[in-house]
Amino acid sequence: MDLFETIMINVIFIIFPLVFCLLYQSYNQTLNKEKSDLFLDFALISSFYLILRFGLKMSIQSPILLFNIPLVLAYLKNRKVNIILLSICIIFYYSYYFKIPLSFLVIEYMIYYVIYQLWNKKKWHISIFINLLLIGKCIGIAIAVLCLSTSMSLHILDYLIINFSFVIITKFTIYLFERVEDVLSLHLKLKEFEKEKTLRESLFKITHEIKNPIAVCKGYLDMFDVNNIEHSRKYIPILKDEIARVLILLEDFLSINKIKIEKEIMDVNLLLESIYQNFVPILEDRNIEATFDVREDELFMIGDYNRLSQVLINIIKNSIEAIPNQKKGYLKVSLEESHNNLKIIIEDNGKGMTKDELSKVKEPFFTTKEKGTGLGIYLCNEIIKEHGGTIEYLSEVEKGTTVILSFPRKQTEFESF
Repeated sequence: MDLFETIMINVIFIIFPLVFCLLYQSYNQTLNKEKSDLFLDFALISSFYLILRFGLKMSIQSPILLFNIPLVLAYLKNRKVNIILLSICIIFYYSYYFKIPLSFLVIEYMIYYVIYQLWNKKKWHISIFINLLLIGKCIGIAIAVLCLSTSMSLHILDYLIINFSFVIITKFTIYLFERVEDVLSLHLKLKEFEKEKTLRESLFKITHEIKNPIAVCKGYLDMFDVNNIEHSRKYIPILKDEIARVLILLEDFLSINKIKIEKEIMDVNLLLESIYQNFVPILEDRNIEATFDVREDELFMIGDYNRLSQVLINIIKNSIEAIPNQKKGYLKVSLEESHNNLKIIIEDNGKGMTKDELSKVKEPFFTTKEKGTGLGIYLCNEIIKEHGGTIEYLSEVEKGTTVILSFPRKQTEFESF
């Protein structure tokens, strides 16, 4: 194995745990700073162990310097506990395997730590200290070889190779570590930017939606004459409707941030029967022919009865409102089941949606209704996702809309007998 290949394998042993740590931190958004630092400490110790246990030899006494690299990184990231722990491990390793006097090693690594503390107190740039540490370590090895240990007789070429490799690999590792940190930091900033952009857009939309009814109320109040009975009869119902619209909008908006799913064994047929009974008066009043696939047999699934009831009521209500008054309405709610999947399908012959409307139907604040909030379907989609399911819209203008709710279906205790 040539020198270059040996160096590359040693570098991989050092940087692999560090890169893995950084990647894990970037994709796990729930980690706080304390947990992130803990993962970094673990990665540094892992790097130290890997290079110590499996590091390939570049010369007779190698890698007597390379396992100092995790210590250098610990200094770079200001991980004091790790600095002390790694220093102790390195001191005992040198003393046990290379017979370097313990007192000499303790003094050497204490000097590094004291200089670091003074350097850190002065708030000077850490890179200068790192360079001094590298030089100091090379000098320390030279003193140990020349004066303190007969077991470490190295040829001048071996010594130069070891020190040169140590400095170059350390510099390369620090450079790579910092560049990866920069990339991951940029990645996190972009994610935060996207979240902030979405939040700004949402706030803009809800502000716009609230502003409209309030502006209407202000306009009518400006025209309102408390002494005019006709004004009272005409304007007060309008004002009530606009205020109710604002309250509904705010209630829907708050519901999005308070979705709480409490799953339990529930009967789907019982759910559909209950919803059908709620809509009977409306369906009769609108002269809509409705078919609900309610069966006598029990059909169980794991879900939140109240939340799924909320979803179905919202979708069926949308279907009813999409059917023009002058049109003979038709509404069908059916079930399709398999061993692993359950579908609830809602079909209507309403006005339907265009392709553009269909592509935006799940977006918050998008609505085709004159007084809609645009949050109902978005909220339904979030509830369905919490159940591990999906919601699919199929629609054609003037022909109607089909909504397919799909749920993963696990066998319950009742169905296993």
